[in-house]
Amino acid sequence: MASQKKTAGSTTADQARERARQIADREARRSNGKPKGLIAGIIALLLVIGLIIALVIWQNNKNTIPEAGPVPASANQYGGIQLNESQILQDTSDVDERDINDVPPRPDTVDESKTPPGIVNASEAKNNDEPVQLVIFQDFECVHCAEFEAENSDLIKEKVLSGDVTLENRNLNFLDSGSPDAYSSRASNAAYLVAEQVDPEQYLDFTKELFSHQGTGGLSNDEIAEIASKHGANVSADQLGENTYRPMVDIMAQESVANGIAGTPTIFVDGERYAQGDFEKALNDAIEAKK
Repeated sequence: MASQKKTAGSTTADQARERARQIADREARRSNGKPKGLIAGIIALLLVIGLIIALVIWQNNKNTIPEAGPVPASANQYGGIQLNESQILQDTSDVDERDINDVPPRPDTVDESKTPPGIVNASEAKNNDEPVQLVIFQDFECVHCAEFEAENSDLIKEKVLSGDVTLENRNLNFLDSGSPDAYSSRASNAAYLVAEQVDPEQYLDFTKELFSHQGTGGLSNDEIAEIASKHGANVSADQLGENTYRPMVDIMAQESVANGIAGTPTIFVDGERYAQGDFEKALNDAIEAKK
């Protein structure tokens, strides 16, 4: 990702130089033998070019997301935010930092028969004496994720807070390619920060409200921070702009694709990939199978 942004920055700088050359040629043709005016114009133009190039480099460096970064306290090593009836699990990762260069590259064809790491084995789930494990791969800019959230968030909240279900959200950035401001990544970064401060109910209400704005063009960091404050988190727009956990979002997205996640939402109920149909029935059936 970093190399791509440098290329984009270089292209912009090259375009600025070419525009400057064209302007200089045009001014030379208009000079009518007045070299002093031409020289002064060229000097001024060169100063403008230097400023444009400096701004391009600054913006490029500002927007570059490192290839390695810390695992959020609120995530496991796979980037999942895990909730049970009493808490959001903290500091569960086996490693403190991850690097995207250690993740398999995105395959040309996604093998959806795979089960990503960290998800319970379906054949063992019925007899493990644990609550049903619900894992949702989602994207805050995904219209289908927003529809699923609208239809099922109250059910999921009820089952989590009753202790029948544990929830793991893996918030992806698949739709950043169609976003002018990387909203999927920014929202996912915010979710980690919020999950470090709040309880399960507050986190679930926060994500529900984020999804309620899907399709509005992407919330600003100020708007995300305001929503976070409504649900118990002290997160500022400046803090969101630091992009602390953006490397982890990139890593998790690439790793998810390598492990069989082709789109969002992708849902696993006690290790079984949920495809379609009555989700409430699928979840209740899994709960009953534990009894």
